[in-house]
Amino acid sequence: MMKPQRFFNVRKRLSRGFTMIELAISVGMATFVVLGMYGIFTIQTKQLMNQDMRMEMHQNGRFALEILSRSIRMAGFGSRGSIVGVMGAASSDSNVQETVVSYDAYGTNGSDAITVAYMEPSLVMNTSYSTVEACTTSTITFDPNHLDNFDKLMQFRSGDLLMCYDYAAIGTNDTYLWAITSDASTSTPFGTINVDSSASSLTDYSAACAATSNISPVIRCSKGQVMTFYIDDTDNAIGPGTPSHPVLMMDLNGNFPNNDDVPLVDNVEDLQLQYCVDSGSNDTDCSVFSNWSNSVVTGNADDVWMVRILMVLRSPKENFQEFTWSSNVRPALGNNTASATADGYYRNVVVTEVAVRNHRLF
Repeated sequence: MMKPQRFFNVRKRLSRGFTMIELAISVGMATFVVLGMYGIFTIQTKQLMNQDMRMEMHQNGRFALEILSRSIRMAGFGSRGSIVGVMGAASSDSNVQETVVSYDAYGTNGSDAITVAYMEPSLVMNTSYSTVEACTTSTITFDPNHLDNFDKLMQFRSGDLLMCYDYAAIGTNDTYLWAITSDASTSTPFGTINVDSSASSLTDYSAACAATSNISPVIRCSKGQVMTFYIDDTDNAIGPGTPSHPVLMMDLNGNFPNNDDVPLVDNVEDLQLQYCVDSGSNDTDCSVFSNWSNSVVTGNADDVWMVRILMVLRSPKENFQEFTWSSNVRPALGNNTASATADGYYRNVVVTEVAVRNHRLF
């Protein structure tokens, strides 16, 4: 049996608290663990934000390449490489609306731009065989009861473009472009599309369709698509782009930059375009670097076989970490030189090539 004094001493020892040394060691160890966990949390948070920025860049790149590739691939559909009419010229027969127009070093930072023209393939229909229009006409007539023409006609609105290809114009360039002046659904009689007859006053149009002549009885028509893609990166009243927030823009009326242009993708810092142009031999090898150029000579649009799209994508925010996974300087691309100063943004370069197949259909 334990003696009372010994039992008292045991209870006294068991009831003592931590010493200052033990407390200091415990607090130090706990602080070390908390700081370690906070450091891991901070790193993981920054990595997650970096991954979000990289994902946004990749999504922007995929969307931009999809829009550009699809539009460039359609260039020339429904024409022979150039188009006469409202986007042509009043003073020169040779200055027509090409189906591919290059703008080398467009804007302030050396980015490029491109215009492509084609027919909307889903709305193609033939004009009425029973109606012969004069070249100065203000109406183009269709048979609304033929096939699905009724539904197609409902899609033509005021301000759109009407592009028509003349089957009978063998060996010449007879692809016409008019501005539509009223909705086809309100035209009287239904089946006609009202167009701006002032196209006939342009030299390029009148050279193909003289004022004293008629348009062929049956021509193939559709909604005309004339799109220009460019980088908006200047502080001005047109477009949302600024030097700190460059935007890939799309123009739909051939008059750019304009306040009705459509912003497509944010933080596309540079757009460069290169063209593989046939030399006239019809066997151009686009795998040979020397066959590529940075621009297209006027009148040679139908010789473009391929277009190479190069873009610099930039993160929406500056890099806030001490290390980077990409360059902080805008890289050289195409014939555009690299930036001279680092700015802390993430960047990614994307490249693709598109075959312009419609130019070789005729």
